[in-house]
Amino acid sequence: MKTYYSIYVNDDFWRAFDTEREAKKYLDEFQKTHHVKTEIIATGGKKSNVSR
Repeated sequence: MKTYYSIYVNDDFWRAFDTEREAKKYLDEFQKTHHVKTEIIATGGKKSNVSR
């Protein structure tokens, strides 16, 4: 099973990435313009970029 790195914003799924490095890079840019609770969670299974 492949591992994906999902970003959650205010406890809602936002976007999934194939690598932790991609997720951190995106999150760093996102946090420059948005002041909200964010976290990266490693998940297994199917990749999904469908939010809300």
